[in-house]
Amino acid sequence: MNSSQNLSLTLSEVLSAEEKGQYDQAFNFLAPFWDSYSQFPNAIGLSGEESAELFLRFGGIIGFLGNSQQISNSQEISKNLLTQARQRFISLSNFEKTAECENYLALAYSRTGEFTEAFDWLYESFSRNLPESHPTRINSYVIETLLDIDGGKYQKVLDRCTELGEVFERYASDSHNGSFHNNLAIAHKNLGNTDDGLKHLKLARMFFQKANHKIYYGAAENNLALLCHKLGLFDEAHLCAQNAKQIFEQIGDKTHEGCALETRAQIFIAQGKFDKALEFVNNAIELLEGGESYRRLVESYRTKVKILLQTNRLSEALTVMTAAHNLAALYISQELSKEIIESIAGLIQEKYQNC
Repeated sequence: MNSSQNLSLTLSEVLSAEEKGQYDQAFNFLAPFWDSYSQFPNAIGLSGEESAELFLRFGGIIGFLGNSQQISNSQEISKNLLTQARQRFISLSNFEKTAECENYLALAYSRTGEFTEAFDWLYESFSRNLPESHPTRINSYVIETLLDIDGGKYQKVLDRCTELGEVFERYASDSHNGSFHNNLAIAHKNLGNTDDGLKHLKLARMFFQKANHKIYYGAAENNLALLCHKLGLFDEAHLCAQNAKQIFEQIGDKTHEGCALETRAQIFIAQGKFDKALEFVNNAIELLEGGESYRRLVESYRTKVKILLQTNRLSEALTVMTAAHNLAALYISQELSKEIIESIAGLIQEKYQNC
């Protein structure tokens, strides 16, 4: 059997695994075509369309897999593969696949906090003439709302989801519908619309469960924990965060496991249990420091600063603040690094102004 026949038989299994978030399994299906992360996949014997598809699948998978399992330099590897795939699809005038590459490039840049570049790639994808019912365009909408959430543009997310509701209801897969309701729930939560947030999170969990997507189901559990925390339902919040942590631990997703631990730290802060909060945030940082999710690591540092200030450990808090500032300046943006200094300075002033 030649390489072309092997790839054709493999791709349906790969796509099925990707749709369920089983990126390690998807990678294993493709492993015979790639000997080393330091090299490009082996496309010998493949047509131009097949080699482009091979680069696209590897580029997308390594981006997702590296984000969860903390493969060194994974996002740069993903960007290189996706750029190669995009160039090949453009040369073949296959602009549906070009847009798919651009969606994944937007995600790869967002994972390392490069949001300007992420939006640039997303706009490239939107420039392709695809019907709104196309799965790639549906995914563009999901990524758009995700990037706006990361930028704190919650009202914009609500407005956009209102525009897109019928599109998702008519055309989206269970996984995409779950992402739609999950992002909508986060926006509602941050705007204080807790009842709406709870409703959409429950819908997100239902869709993710139907899709058998464990990563996203765990993320919905973690978001539900954050919402319960905001409502003062601490026991329920701890239970949801613990459920999320167990899901991520079972599937080997260290990045999201760290996020679930950081969520529990936030809940303990709200309960005034600062020793427990410090224990959990330290565990979260230990997991996150091994990966490339710099924004999540910065947020864990900021949580740790709050704990240290509450326990009158100013010197340690300043050390952690400096680490957060430097990481943000190096990998994310000068604006965030400045905002970190200003917000923590405000916390310090509030804590010590009457001393």
